[in-house]
Amino acid sequence: MAFTALSFSSGEVLTSSKMNLLMSNFKSFANQDATAPTITNIPRAWVNHDAAATMVGSQYNITSVSDIGFGKYQANFSIVFSGTYGATWGFRAGGGQGDNRMRNITLYTMASTYVQYKGRNSTTQQSGDEEFPMSLTFWQE
Repeated sequence: MAFTALSFSSGEVLTSSKMNLLMSNFKSFANQDATAPTITNIPRAWVNHDAAATMVGSQYNITSVSDIGFGKYQANFSIVFSGTYGATWGFRAGGGQGDNRMRNITLYTMASTYVQYKGRNSTTQQSGDEEFPMSLTFWQE
């Protein structure tokens, strides 16, 4: 589907054919078709998974998540990212009030069709990889 430049006059009646064109434009815009205006810095893929790399809840433009080692994962995109893309993440981990570990997610391989990342923890005495549920969002810059 192609993006169509549209214009409307004030007070003009919105016919069903014009509404269909608007809907077509919306889909073209949301899918970032080649003829649509470019949108930057919006989420183009996201995933939620548990510590075993099983996708849970909602995901978008992610075909699978693989466990590639203790605390290490690979998310495979169903779209191709071109150029630079970014990521934002969140997680739910912790052992309660007595748990003094800090946790983070580190991206270590970013390719156009997948990303590899790992869960990390640290205390004042040690640090290492860790498995915990994660949520990641990716956007095209």
